[in-house]
Amino acid sequence: MSDGDRDPHTEPDGDTGGRTDVSGRELDPAWFKQAVEAAGHAIFITDFEGRIVYVNPAFEVVTGYEAADAVGRSPDMLNSGHHDPDYFSDLWETIVTGQVWQEEIVNRRANGESYIANQTIAPIADERDGSITHFVAIQTDITARKEHERALERSRDLSARTEETADVGGWELDIEAAELRWTAGTRRIHGVDSSYELSLDDALGFYHPTDRDRIRQLVERALDWGLPYDVEAQLVTADGTTRIVRTTCQPVGEGEATVLRGTIQDITERKARRQQLMVLNRVLRHNLRNGLNVVVGNAERVSMTLDAIEDAVDDASLPMSLEKTRADLQDIVSAAEELLDTSERARQFDDLYQHIRDVRPVEIRPLLETVAAGYREECPAATLRVEGPNPVVLANRHAVRIALEELVDNAIRHSTGAPEVTLRVSEGDDGALRISVADRGTGMPEMEREVIESGEERPLKHGSGLGLWLVKWLVTPLGGTMTIDSNDPEGTVVSMIFPAAKWRPEAEGPAPPDART
Repeated sequence: MSDGDRDPHTEPDGDTGGRTDVSGRELDPAWFKQAVEAAGHAIFITDFEGRIVYVNPAFEVVTGYEAADAVGRSPDMLNSGHHDPDYFSDLWETIVTGQVWQEEIVNRRANGESYIANQTIAPIADERDGSITHFVAIQTDITARKEHERALERSRDLSARTEETADVGGWELDIEAAELRWTAGTRRIHGVDSSYELSLDDALGFYHPTDRDRIRQLVERALDWGLPYDVEAQLVTADGTTRIVRTTCQPVGEGEATVLRGTIQDITERKARRQQLMVLNRVLRHNLRNGLNVVVGNAERVSMTLDAIEDAVDDASLPMSLEKTRADLQDIVSAAEELLDTSERARQFDDLYQHIRDVRPVEIRPLLETVAAGYREECPAATLRVEGPNPVVLANRHAVRIALEELVDNAIRHSTGAPEVTLRVSEGDDGALRISVADRGTGMPEMEREVIESGEERPLKHGSGLGLWLVKWLVTPLGGTMTIDSNDPEGTVVSMIFPAAKWRPEAEGPAPPDART
């Protein structure tokens, strides 16, 4: 039977007997055929001239060629054109000299699609004289694996470029495995190379002595209570340079299986720019305050002079313009005092914002009650109600309180008649927590609502004050958002919304540390 007439799933001619197992018993050649047929790797055998004489079923699956179509043809039918002639010259020279060839190859399936395979080609020699009669090729389709590797490499390259551009890195602490892993960006920030051996103590040792204990406590709290952190600290790099970094941590898992994952970012330059703005801001506020105090002082002295004139002169002889002057002076004083109040609020916000990311568990209901009680005392005519459960939110307590006070103050000032304000806590359908302040006032002008929601002011479209901006600036860094809605039938509802990941329902038993502080 010629090669072309051969059963494509049979072995080539030749002595296949004489093989024994470890006990010395001769093995049935049919057993070898069965093993090859069942193999998951594509296997084909050629004669010495390179004509295919056998393919196994896996070859048909991988290449798409039926056995009847492959037998009698050259393996060149699989050539994708990816390799140059030298590749195949090296291959042939290797196997005809009795050596084994093992390389990756890019082949083409019957449908024209390329695939990548690990290919091993071994010569088969005649046992009697050692001459090579056939070659057996084994292919493992690694296309999916190579695509996955390329995707991983692209992802690693993208991450590395992103880390370098943003001057940020990532880290992971696996307590159970006693392993601390740093990305390339984290190593770059610390000034160490890829060979640097890591430990938790070594990592903490990079922090400046003034911040080291604080970072250690945050790590311990993250492990013990599953609490994340987001703080700024001083870092001393391997070459002794002091940098300012922002480091974050997010616990993953529970108990002993907890893994800490986080980021670290060099914010030295950003911090320097912020300090410059802070100095300019402080000088501006100082000069503004001094100038306005002069305005108020002079206006009050003029008002006192008018009072003395009134006391000394018969009221009937006083010109009407004197009363108008008194009213103008009062307007000057009121405007100046409002500007002074705005300057003071800006100072307080600036101080608070520096520590905005120092988050801890905060019980919301007691905080609402505290704010409401303060305004009941300050504005006895106002009715303030607190409604809803007592969830715990991961936030900066002082920031949330200031935001609530701004909203309540705004609601009272824009109310007509006796103010009615409701502080409410509720869970939305999406699992987010909504902390709302609702009033029965005249409602918010559409322009001001658009400005706040868009986050941009323009000369012809701007808000009337700082209050809602301060709330938005305080809530956003905490991972929350602010919404403004109408309160049916009249008034406004301003809400601070925190996603499900930022809060949990009121827990039974003792609260985590700092929840009420």
